[in-house]
Amino acid sequence: MKEQKIVCICGHVNPPGTQLCQKCGRLINDDYDKKKTTDVMRYDGSAVRSKTKNKTWIDKIWIFFSSVKTGVVLLVLTVIGAAMGSLLPQRYFIPLNADPETFYQEKYGSIGYLYYKLGFDNLYTSWWFLILLVLVAFSIIAASIDRGVPLYKSLKNQSIKKHPTFLKRQRLTLTDESTQNLDAIKSSLEQKRYKVKMDGNSLLAEKGRISRYGPYINHLGLIILLAGSMLRFIPSFYYDGSVAVKEGDTKSIPGTDKQYYIRNDKFIFEQYDEKAQFNTESKKADASKNMIAKNYETQLTLFENNNENIPGAEADLTELKKGSIRVNHPFKFDHFELYQNSFDQSQLKDMTFKVIDNDTGKETGRQFTVNLDAPDPEFKINDKLKVHLRNYAPDFDKVEANGTLSTKTPNTINPAFVFEVDQSGEQPEYSLLKIRSSQDITEGNDYSIKFVSATNQVMTFLTVKKDLTLPILFTGFTIFLIGLFLGSYINHRRIWINQDEIFKLAAHTNKNYFGLKKEINAMLNTYHLPEVKDKNDESEAQS
Repeated sequence: MKEQKIVCICGHVNPPGTQLCQKCGRLINDDYDKKKTTDVMRYDGSAVRSKTKNKTWIDKIWIFFSSVKTGVVLLVLTVIGAAMGSLLPQRYFIPLNADPETFYQEKYGSIGYLYYKLGFDNLYTSWWFLILLVLVAFSIIAASIDRGVPLYKSLKNQSIKKHPTFLKRQRLTLTDESTQNLDAIKSSLEQKRYKVKMDGNSLLAEKGRISRYGPYINHLGLIILLAGSMLRFIPSFYYDGSVAVKEGDTKSIPGTDKQYYIRNDKFIFEQYDEKAQFNTESKKADASKNMIAKNYETQLTLFENNNENIPGAEADLTELKKGSIRVNHPFKFDHFELYQNSFDQSQLKDMTFKVIDNDTGKETGRQFTVNLDAPDPEFKINDKLKVHLRNYAPDFDKVEANGTLSTKTPNTINPAFVFEVDQSGEQPEYSLLKIRSSQDITEGNDYSIKFVSATNQVMTFLTVKKDLTLPILFTGFTIFLIGLFLGSYINHRRIWINQDEIFKLAAHTNKNYFGLKKEINAMLNTYHLPEVKDKNDESEAQS
């Protein structure tokens, strides 16, 4: 059934749900409590959709999300969810090479384990937190449209002439038998920065209307903030990752779709002297604890891949620039920033061995070096003696049933080797070498392989960041503050004067009636008129 429009006594046709006639200001809806003057004037009596339509499922959804209670509940849930994510560090704050489940359980116990299992370690990128943000944004949009559009239309199209009942309903009123010069009053009000309109013997003075839009400007800022937050889920707008690069290696930068590569030219780790003035703990007994870090720096080269758009093609790198990364001094390129996160010197780069003749106990032939990242299969010791690398595990775990070596991780932190010593015309000899231990696999070996030295390699851990949402977030926050200022510190003041027969004045403001009353009385005093009557003062006097 189509809703009927409301026809006022003055003949003006008003939309369904209108409380005050849009032309004369009469109270035309008998279903409305006439005592709730403030509510009527909040939207100037205009029809609010959520209060007039409740038939279809779309209406019910709209009523639910445009409700202030719904918005408050959603905001509270979002705040509680965000607070839960701040109880313990999020996953991107833990060490890069740490297993999240193990880290949370070992450091925070059962609470940390539960925190990880519930997904709070990655809370701000979780699907349910994103849904909460979307619902909050929709609630703000619905509430703003539901109330802001009627308010805007009402204030834009407000009439100058108002019915006596409208004037009588206002909190500040004045009736006087005298006749005044409205042009002079207009000039006085304009000096007080009022915008004044006249229609015959009626006058409307208004200032600070933008104050009524403060909450909606505030809402706009919140929506932009939420939009910026949700854009952080899109990799093209926001990326927060990491990359580990060994010294001398070249790797693609994550988040760039293999468009950019970096080479770790050199990692620099500097420390202050034990007795430096910066060292406040230089007298500790343990000298190893007296060292204070002075500088972490990665010197690198940035490359661009010319074959990024060719699937499966090898990278064709062109050097773009060289630079360095220090703590709080990132390396910047194409909206990306690389930050120094940490470094690792625990991994081995190569190990050098020698062959010992068991009969003489002396070294024979040349020493050989095994590159642990890409070991050679064969090493020539002398003209008659060769060493073959038959098996290798970078992080030794155990010997499998088939005799092969298994590894825990691909990191070269606990290497183990199976070497074959091959002498011309003799049976090959096998031995197993681990750090700090060696074991002959075959009996009666004539030769032993001994460890000589090792070289550690430095791996630098870099954080890769890209954030195009910061300007959006800054804009939203600025608009939010502007709306907060307008709604809090500016008053919307209106004064109606009707002088058809006698002088009648009424005034309304959304806040600070004391200031409005003082301003009006100062003007009335110049025309020798009595002060305005405040209904609140009369109510207090009667009580």
